[in-house]
Amino acid sequence: MPVYYARYELDNGYIHNWLLAGPQAMPVPDLHRFAGKDWKLQIARQYYTPESCVTQAPVQDETLDVGGAPLTWRYYRCSDDHFVDCTAFYHTCHYLRAWAYSRVMSPAPYEATCVLTTNGPADIWLNGQHVHRQEHFHHQIPYSVSFRASLAEGPNDFLVRFEEVAARECPYVMALRIVADAAQGIEPPPGVFAFVPTSHEGVARREIVERAIEAAYLDRDVFVWDDEITVHWPEDLVTSAELTVRLQTPTGWIYSEARPIAKARHKRIIATAYQVPEGPFHVFLIPSLHEYYEGNLRLERKIPLIAMRNRYSQSPYGTFDERRAEALTDAARRETNVFSEIAKMALGLWADVKSDVIRETIEGINQRKDCSDFYLVGLLGMLYRYGDNPSFPESLRQPLEECVLNFRYWADEPGADSMWFWSENHQILFHTCQILAGRLYPDRIFTNAGQTGQWHRQRGEERALSWLLKRGAGGFSEWDSNCYFEEDLLALSHLADLAESQPVYDLATVIMDKMFLTMALNSYRGTFGSTHGRTYTPHIKGARGEATAGISRLMWGMGVFNDKIMGTVSLACMENYGLPRLIGDIAADLPEEMWNRERHAGTLEEWCDRATGDWEVNKVTYKTPDYMLCSAQDYHPGERGVQQHIWQATLGPDAVVFVTHPPCMSEENSHRPSFWHGNVTLPRVAQWKDVLIAIHKLPDDDWLGFTHAYFPLWAFDEHVLRDGDSGQRWAFARKGDGYLALTAARGLQLVTGGDSAYRELRSYGLRNVWLCHMGRAALDGDFGTFQDRILALDLGFGDLSVRCTTLRGETLAFAWEGPLTRNGQIQAITGFKHYDNPYCVADLPATQMEVRYGDQALRLNLAAE
Repeated sequence: MPVYYARYELDNGYIHNWLLAGPQAMPVPDLHRFAGKDWKLQIARQYYTPESCVTQAPVQDETLDVGGAPLTWRYYRCSDDHFVDCTAFYHTCHYLRAWAYSRVMSPAPYEATCVLTTNGPADIWLNGQHVHRQEHFHHQIPYSVSFRASLAEGPNDFLVRFEEVAARECPYVMALRIVADAAQGIEPPPGVFAFVPTSHEGVARREIVERAIEAAYLDRDVFVWDDEITVHWPEDLVTSAELTVRLQTPTGWIYSEARPIAKARHKRIIATAYQVPEGPFHVFLIPSLHEYYEGNLRLERKIPLIAMRNRYSQSPYGTFDERRAEALTDAARRETNVFSEIAKMALGLWADVKSDVIRETIEGINQRKDCSDFYLVGLLGMLYRYGDNPSFPESLRQPLEECVLNFRYWADEPGADSMWFWSENHQILFHTCQILAGRLYPDRIFTNAGQTGQWHRQRGEERALSWLLKRGAGGFSEWDSNCYFEEDLLALSHLADLAESQPVYDLATVIMDKMFLTMALNSYRGTFGSTHGRTYTPHIKGARGEATAGISRLMWGMGVFNDKIMGTVSLACMENYGLPRLIGDIAADLPEEMWNRERHAGTLEEWCDRATGDWEVNKVTYKTPDYMLCSAQDYHPGERGVQQHIWQATLGPDAVVFVTHPPCMSEENSHRPSFWHGNVTLPRVAQWKDVLIAIHKLPDDDWLGFTHAYFPLWAFDEHVLRDGDSGQRWAFARKGDGYLALTAARGLQLVTGGDSAYRELRSYGLRNVWLCHMGRAALDGDFGTFQDRILALDLGFGDLSVRCTTLRGETLAFAWEGPLTRNGQIQAITGFKHYDNPYCVADLPATQMEVRYGDQALRLNLAAE
């Protein structure tokens, strides 16, 4: 078979075009064999082979046979982060290895310095000879190692095998950079190119088609009801090519196909959201069918999107019983997971219950997959509520009993697995499992621990009470989490409904009230647009994907039912809890201004040599009828971030704005942080009501070198980028009668290509200051007047500092160090009470909270009786 080579330029010395095989994922049994802090390294060495396993020259779409496990060499094009990215989530432990190949042509022989960046161990073969191995594990931020390599004149075949050990989230990337000898400068010599071997003869045609595929973009991430799913091509595209464009699910089901001629300013509608099921889709772009299938021109690109049918409610509606029926019906039709089956049981739809889904869930728990605690809570609640129903599938009883009796209910019990016990959400979920399982089988011996159910119940109640008291006194270290709150409420709803211990029931109910109050205070028209101690990208790019969106719709009629059904179904199945009416009223209240300050704090007391220490967050929310602005103030500036969402402006369920410091271009949730959620380095933030300042101090070796704003143009009623007299560029947006103005000291660039096209503003620079002003038509006139007033304000940026006037006639000054000053006076940004707002004032630590709204009052007793 003839082989042809497609030529590509290097990007600042980085190879961007590869053939990739793998990853090959090998389950790691008997995890207890690998003990100690270097357990990943032990596993990697156990599975390591010195041979590359590649016995013939790679060609695109040909097979690599590794020990009888065939892999396909597929073409991989790197994003701007230079990474070959194989990141994914693994619920059980696996050893991973992948191979990447590229041919580098050099016009002359020379000594090069190569830099290999990976999360885990890796080897490099150059022209068939092993030239380098690095052996390290850096879980979230990859590590770079330099080595010397002699490049020959002509072809130089680089083969990289990079490894990882996956247990839960697994960041898994590789980048290879070739730089010249220091005496020759940074760049490789002119004429160095990368070549990818292919069986497609028309390499010039390949370049044209690839440009057309890569130029395509969507203008949004979520398409709702009658939104037309439209693929666009930019006005600066200089080529044209026939393509095939499919709308398909991640598993490959095709719902639409079009064959456009991609050219400048072209757009193609491929479906309307209501025509397809709700859920994740890809726009799948390939060459024409003839070129793809018969000509072996195998170029592919997937652009992710979400299709939704359910409408978003921004004002309360209906009764709880009506919304409960709606929530259960919605969950039952989705068939998302075992909670869909529980919803069917709650509705009496026994003929529709799929026993195989429940069996698969049991099998996953028996394997002790990570997140087994989520699903075991659901199964236990299912047994309590519906196990005695004559229609309950008899074939499930024995597998369920064995599953419950053999589970590992805490980290100090026998067993080694990938389950995670230590975060707040998992702690209370495991404790809930232990309580309910012990109550269900009080006199049985639980085979994993060798103890009775009564023993398990007692241990679970002790631990749950400790957890509940800490949340009552100080709040959540994973504060306002729009993903983990769902999981906390999954546990608490079962305790408040099914626990027999009066103290556990009482405190679970009170903590639910406190959580719902926190959501109500920090939500705007159903959007839980608060700062978050933990979140993921789908939960912050608009409110439609929040795991709390269905919960808020169920409890007070604002939000949307989506595929995050665990908490919603569990709350809808409750019989012993009723939401205090004033909490729903507070959630719906839109006063002229609401200034809420909170401090959550406590001490981490974890087991099994996990870190301990004090934690604290000071957060503020400013809410008006037209917008909400929230932030975590002065939260560990300059330290490494994970999934913290430090600030957000909310004008509507889709019209949200925030700024982050990304480590990579991927939105995969196992990157923590990722392109949108979290920050590599946490900023220093201060907010005074409708003005927010975020100062970013990036490390000198920062991988991407920019901070960026999520700024979805499609979600605004109006938007414009304008330069002031000083040349400072501002981004303005209007949604309804709410206004936003955003700028950065180092300037703004609207991104018009790629997966974030027309939703991203970038600002390059290691030291930067972002400034956000909010406004309202009631105070600031029309949108044009608001812009003019912002551009007329005094503004001065320094190195990691800013001084500005506001629309309200005040002067703010803030820097990387020192206080926030307002009109020259120090304005506190830390040291708040636990809650301080028009509805509630409570000290920290809290023993009780009194909440008032109109003529309604509620007292929450947060301490043990």
